[in-house]
Amino acid sequence: MREYYRRNLPLYRRETIGFALFLGWVFCTLFGCGLATHDAAIDGTLTNYNLERIWMVSGLFEGLGGLGGIVAARLVPDPAALVRRRGFGAAALACAVAGNMLTWLAWTDRFGTVWAFHVPGGALTGIAVALFAMLWSDRLGSYDEAHVEFAIPLSFTVAFALYFVLLLTKRGSIPFLVLLLAMIALSFWLACRRRGEGRPPAPAARPRPRAHRGLLSFGVLACVSWVQVAFFRVVATPEIMGDRIAHFLIPFTCACVLSLVMLALCLRLSRYLNISLAYRWSLPLFMLSYVPIFIDYGNPTLRLAAYAINFLGMFGVQFDCWLGACKYLRRTGSPALTVFGVYALGEGLGIFLGCLAGLYAVLSLDEKGLMVLSSVLLTAVAFAIMVTGFNPQWVFNRTRSRGEDGAAGATGADGAGPNLDALFEQEARALQASFDLTSRETDVAALLLAGRSRPYIRDELVVPINTVSSHVRSIFSKCGVHSQQELIDLARKGSGAGGEEA
Repeated sequence: MREYYRRNLPLYRRETIGFALFLGWVFCTLFGCGLATHDAAIDGTLTNYNLERIWMVSGLFEGLGGLGGIVAARLVPDPAALVRRRGFGAAALACAVAGNMLTWLAWTDRFGTVWAFHVPGGALTGIAVALFAMLWSDRLGSYDEAHVEFAIPLSFTVAFALYFVLLLTKRGSIPFLVLLLAMIALSFWLACRRRGEGRPPAPAARPRPRAHRGLLSFGVLACVSWVQVAFFRVVATPEIMGDRIAHFLIPFTCACVLSLVMLALCLRLSRYLNISLAYRWSLPLFMLSYVPIFIDYGNPTLRLAAYAINFLGMFGVQFDCWLGACKYLRRTGSPALTVFGVYALGEGLGIFLGCLAGLYAVLSLDEKGLMVLSSVLLTAVAFAIMVTGFNPQWVFNRTRSRGEDGAAGATGADGAGPNLDALFEQEARALQASFDLTSRETDVAALLLAGRSRPYIRDELVVPINTVSSHVRSIFSKCGVHSQQELIDLARKGSGAGGEEA
């Protein structure tokens, strides 16, 4: 554990902490709308659902931004180079700054044209969310699985803390606006600056699957999940608007703490972590969130509990889509413009449709009609998840099984060069013969010799991370080594010509 933090924490501080600033900016700008103020607004101008209307507009334009990314990935010869250009990040920053400024002007109603500023402010913010998502996913997708599973949970933790502190200590809208602009500007700078020398090496060469495999169902599931999240946010909004402690901080903080605990358990106990975890996490919580409002929709305390449960489901979708999709980027070599363009399209369209349905429900239906619509929508979401939510393309199975290489396995399928997977398998079997490794330990040893991290091995062999660690300790003990590098050196010394080729 000490080695894990020693390796990843300096790399996180140096290269990926800006992702936390981006997330904190999103939470403060949209989910809690920290720019909102009721002190300087004209009486009668604002309603209880203006936050949701802004979110609906931003969702629509986030979806359009994601669609633009998908189109660009098909048109430009090198989508990865496009995302890494400083101009791409500068466009994202410009949209974020302009969106925040216009939203702030709308809330304070400086010029008496509140809705004229709300719509373009929400639109520019949505585009900024899509562009920054592509920017940071390209960066995170270049690191190994161990760092991705370290950086993303820690970034959400830091973002939660930023949200809590900023909203709790908010004193006027102008200082808050300045802080938001500083956060997103620093995130831009950290995302676009030159990567350091501590960046993990690229994965070993292997055949690449087609870039679009599994992405259609990924987009569909992102969409239906966010329809549920946005719809329920509107219908469960507690009737205590204006009190940021009760309306935002209490449910948001409870959901943050519980989601971090649940994610820690998933990291430790799950046999694989990929995109499907988002739906294994969220579906039970979506169902549970309806229980308080079905008991008594008019009870503000129960609606507050339902609001918190919905946040918990929302965080699960975000956590696991980022974890799974960034690992998908690394495994497949797919461009971030495509993968996170699909995610932004699904998330944005889902937010727009969910808010639209929610506003219709609360403004046009009685309580019975609202409950009927809620039940129908939840059933549709559950059905969509059942049909498409467990795409086999998301399960990172090993690309080669032991024993496939045969006697001539050291040569690639095209005969042009060495097959590194086969060489690592041969070295692992040599260690098995010399040190009496079990069959499963030999599987683990082959991946260790390939330089793979423990989270990667967990996903490949579909076993809990604790089981991987137990096998690694046993291998080190039997072979008389103390680290992965020492194991690699030992295997190379005893592998003869094969080791020199590798």
